[in-house]
Amino acid sequence: MTKRALHLDLSCIRSSNQSISEYFRYAKDATEIQNIQIAEGDVMRGLAIPIHMVFPRLFTCVTTATNNFKIEFEVNIVIVLQDDHLITENFPIKLYRPL
Repeated sequence: MTKRALHLDLSCIRSSNQSISEYFRYAKDATEIQNIQIAEGDVMRGLAIPIHMVFPRLFTCVTTATNNFKIEFEVNIVIVLQDDHLITENFPIKLYRPL
């Protein structure tokens, strides 16, 4: 029996990693900075859904990596099924500002 989808979400996640020891172990903190519901109900299979997300300027910055600190971003597509079962696909992205 196939399960029906309730909705399809797109979320942007910011993760910051900070070195906590000389052995380069990181403490990771992930924060959802934006969440958009892009489809409601059981969407027809094979249907192309246009996706457009504008990142909020106050909560995003360029992707940064140093020896002791990192700020990274990812976009997640989440399908929520009838029984609240989640199907998630994560896409790491690099943000930059043109010169």
